[in-house]
Amino acid sequence: MAAVTQRIPNYLSGVSKQPDSKKLPGQVRECINGLADPTLGMTKRPGFKFISKLKNTSGADFTGSTLDNAKWFYINRDATNKYIGCITPKVGNTNGTIHVWNADTGVACTVTFPNNSAAYLNGAKTNYDVLTVDAATIISNDLVTVTAKPEPTDFVAKSRGTLLISLLGQLEASIQSTTFEVKLGGTSIGSTQTATYTSQAADEVDDVLDGIKAAIDAKNITGMTCTKYGTSLQLDYVVSNTRTPFTLEAKGGTDNERLTVFQDWASDVSFLPPNSFHHHVVTIINGVKFDTDNFYTRFVADNEAAGSGYWEETIGPEASPGLTKSTMPHRLRNSGVNTFVFEAIDWEDRKVGDDLTVLQPSFVGKTIRKLFFHDDRLGFLSEDNVILSRSKEPYSLYRVSARVTGAGDPIDVNCASLRPAKLFSVKPFRQGLVLFSKSQQFLMYGQDGGQLFPATAKVAPISNMEMSDDVEPIDIGTHMNFISKTPNFVRVFAMTTRGLGESPDILDIGRVVNEWITSDVDTLSASIQNEFICMSSQSSDEIYFYKTYSDGKEQVMESWFKWKLPGTVQGLALDQDDMYMVTKQGNQFVLSDANLTQSPEAAIITNAQGQKINPCIDFYTP
Repeated sequence: MAAVTQRIPNYLSGVSKQPDSKKLPGQVRECINGLADPTLGMTKRPGFKFISKLKNTSGADFTGSTLDNAKWFYINRDATNKYIGCITPKVGNTNGTIHVWNADTGVACTVTFPNNSAAYLNGAKTNYDVLTVDAATIISNDLVTVTAKPEPTDFVAKSRGTLLISLLGQLEASIQSTTFEVKLGGTSIGSTQTATYTSQAADEVDDVLDGIKAAIDAKNITGMTCTKYGTSLQLDYVVSNTRTPFTLEAKGGTDNERLTVFQDWASDVSFLPPNSFHHHVVTIINGVKFDTDNFYTRFVADNEAAGSGYWEETIGPEASPGLTKSTMPHRLRNSGVNTFVFEAIDWEDRKVGDDLTVLQPSFVGKTIRKLFFHDDRLGFLSEDNVILSRSKEPYSLYRVSARVTGAGDPIDVNCASLRPAKLFSVKPFRQGLVLFSKSQQFLMYGQDGGQLFPATAKVAPISNMEMSDDVEPIDIGTHMNFISKTPNFVRVFAMTTRGLGESPDILDIGRVVNEWITSDVDTLSASIQNEFICMSSQSSDEIYFYKTYSDGKEQVMESWFKWKLPGTVQGLALDQDDMYMVTKQGNQFVLSDANLTQSPEAAIITNAQGQKINPCIDFYTP
């Protein structure tokens, strides 16, 4: 009998849908439940160890459609605190909710929703984005329009006035034996009231102020009060408990310029008196009213009442103080072992300026599609805008001064172009941030290749690839992967950026399996450590894999294969060598875990001879 020779050394090249005549050695028509390994060859996939059926905190199983179409996410706090959770969709008039389980034990975690925070969960799976940074998991909902807090209504323009003696380097004699005249008018006052005081030869500043105050008080204008603070007088006009505007003019001294008055604004900071009442607000217009150079100052009394103190920059009296936190992304906070709180975040209020000098973030009046974290800043994608928080202050989205822009201030840039650019994803890369829209991609970078700062952040288009915006692109270190769906199948691409001013290299890595990957895939995941990407669908029990291996110089293995699971893949999470899986079979949801190392130490069975083996058995338990 003739000897049989095996001419194909291995099947590491995986699946190819090319004609047999074009297949490379080692490629096959189909590979189900295989795992390509450059050392061990094409082996069976590992089995999934049963952890638990998913239960609620009362111990009852989740069954039926209770967790269908949920948004699944994974939280890795540390080696002993790993969690897998989901946000259920809104059904009818009932908002969704959040369920979390311990990933290693399957124990249901307690999640509380203070102050009606569950009202934020009014979307479906595709509306949510989940970002975990340290102990906080931030959740955004692109159905919720961000709003600003209402503008204050208690400010009444010109209802307050300040008078102060100004020597401006002149001798104090310039205020002696001279006349000081203050004119008070307005609709409520009626005819203009003129208060006059003639100073004495020995009068000092304090005496003059006392005399002017007495002259104003003598007019007995109902609702008008005059208070002395050091070298200035403060006038307030309140009629029937309502602040009321009035007009104020004054002159005095030998040159008629020794008495300075202002109401809501002053020309520059030299007019601000050294004594006033706590939280007295004055606008400094720097010579031009209603200009972007304007800023607001507030007096801080040493005793928090009145007297001596200092002036600091503050927010305009008619400006919105900040963001409405119920419309902003919320936080799922891990408050203890197996306990969570879903809460609105206390976003930092605007402390200076107004809508002309310190702008609202560009997502106000719009929705937030995506969250990310980069270079100690929390980032947001909203339509065609990229917004980053203050450096090292993720919940602060306003500048700290209206007068200057600092390097740590928030960044807000637009990437609008001739093509629609509704951003849906972002990936940090060597040169900056790669921004993805459905039909165009951009690079956000710092001028001269440096860090991103407000004054130097730039955005430039780098490619015009069509991609699916319902599946998040992934970054696997050396390059990024994204997919493009047709009505019947999916194409998979790899993108490698090449630097500023250079178009990226884009490769169709799924060409050899054309029309193999079904268009219902809704999740794209990656394991950098194990060098593979995988795609799954909540309506399918199959996972598609693309695994590679590089010897440092070239790609020596590229392999497509797929796994068939015991149920439809609801949620999937990769953590180093562990793959956590939530599947639905029949009427129940099960959490399981597979180890991807093929390590004998993780063996399922040890035989009588001490050999350790790992047969492909799902839902096994020790």
